[in-house]
Amino acid sequence: MKNMLRKCGAIVTLLCAVGYAPLSTAAMKVTLLGTGTPILNIDRFGISVLVEAGSQKLLFDAGRGVAMRLHQQQVPLRDISAVFISLLNSDHITGLPDLYATAPLPTDDGRLKTPMRLYGPDGIENVAQGIELMFKDQNRMRMLEGEVVEPATHITTKRVEPGTVYEKDGVKVTAFLIEHGHVKPDFGYRIEYDGHAVVITDDTTYSENLVAHSKQADLMVQSVAIGSRALERAAPDYVNHFYGYLASPENAGRILAETQPKLAVFAHISLYSQPGIARATVDELRERVQAAYRGNFVIGEDLMSFSIDERGVTQLPYSAEVRHKESGSRNLP
Repeated sequence: MKNMLRKCGAIVTLLCAVGYAPLSTAAMKVTLLGTGTPILNIDRFGISVLVEAGSQKLLFDAGRGVAMRLHQQQVPLRDISAVFISLLNSDHITGLPDLYATAPLPTDDGRLKTPMRLYGPDGIENVAQGIELMFKDQNRMRMLEGEVVEPATHITTKRVEPGTVYEKDGVKVTAFLIEHGHVKPDFGYRIEYDGHAVVITDDTTYSENLVAHSKQADLMVQSVAIGSRALERAAPDYVNHFYGYLASPENAGRILAETQPKLAVFAHISLYSQPGIARATVDELRERVQAAYRGNFVIGEDLMSFSIDERGVTQLPYSAEVRHKESGSRNLP
């Protein structure tokens, strides 16, 4: 027994030494459920970030496959406290119907018995009403079979404006405006709990308002877009068009240099290409960001998690293989 305890202690010490922290000490946990864009990519599902703080499990954007990624993360859909949408582009909301329809079902992941709580910009009411209408007949049949309860067939919405939009059990969410070309409004979110802060920006290019609301963050989740150098030479008008509303590697580096988070992670990664010109590599993306920012950053992948506590921000153990694996078996009440 003593040998076993010594081995366990050695493992914990090793994890801490390489930048991993035991979950039990975390004030906040952030998981990249999806890091992709509207571009179909089996390795990068639609943009979605899960923030766990105290008793709250908050979902920021709900892109393609979000219910599956929550399932893989072993987070029951019924446990999501609220969903926050940054803008109404398709890749931020296509996972909502699945989340809505699956959460009330009598499964390990489901059994939601209350309305989904949905926050978003002007127009979020249309999204909610459309989803409810889409599933009106299936809800009727599910209720006749006793598979769902009536309150769970509804979605409550709150239109987001700049400022504090959510505050519960010590968790505070502040919305702020960011720049995404003609798409207005577009919101970033700052989540604060127990003296720590996480900033999630999603689709944006550089703006002073983004910088002002992102300073002194423990973890910053930042979007980035990249066309390879070859694509930039071959099709400058095409590349400069999307650099006008999405942060290029150079602009992303500038944002991080001015905000100085303890750790930054890139998600909502737009990898542009054209026939005959391949997407930029991860190495090129890293090198170009480093030219403008020498701080710590991670190029995110689906199901990466980060722990935040009094010691700082640490990336939890990760293997890219988890993106294609079923979640572990479990017995839920």
